[in-house]
Amino acid sequence: MIRRMGSALLAATAVASVVGVLRQRREARAVRAGTLPRASAAAALPPRARQAPWAERLAGWVPDRPSTTAGRVAAAVWSAPLTAVGLALAALAGRKPRWDAELGCFVVRGAGGPSRVALRLVGASANTVGLVVLSPGTDPDPVLLAHEAIHARQAERLGPLLLPAYAWLSARYGYRDNPLERAARLGAVRARDARNAREN
Repeated sequence: MIRRMGSALLAATAVASVVGVLRQRREARAVRAGTLPRASAAAALPPRARQAPWAERLAGWVPDRPSTTAGRVAAAVWSAPLTAVGLALAALAGRKPRWDAELGCFVVRGAGGPSRVALRLVGASANTVGLVVLSPGTDPDPVLLAHEAIHARQAERLGPLLLPAYAWLSARYGYRDNPLERAARLGAVRARDARNAREN
């Protein structure tokens, strides 16, 4: 009984992932056609439709990096299954991941292979898997990296649960209005504003 329920949940999550990708592709086409504003890394875009209160709270969730060594180790262990996939994608991309101490994650610049194909398919500039940011650009925008670092923080908190949560939210709300994406855009805005304040 439990095995059947688990299999059904996995199958439903796989379907949700496909629906989410199809919605993201449709949004990318609408952006290219000029009928939908581009959801850049730090765009302050309200959702196109009203979201549930819990989704609104999730959209405002911008976790910080764990402040203690023990917390960082625990977060790295909890997110390790996703990070392992991210490191495998980096290997397939033909690039060596570099640890970015400021962002608190690995960054792969100039990523090729399956990662570049997947990003082109959905019209994205970068993606994060666990604590690994994959960017096809060799010099990605710091605001984009700040956005992706929030996804790394989400992975630290949600661990392997991030993947099904993201899939279900994308199926329900689409990419642009996914509360986890809205939170990453909010985090990128805060990081950009903090950097500007330091420089001025």
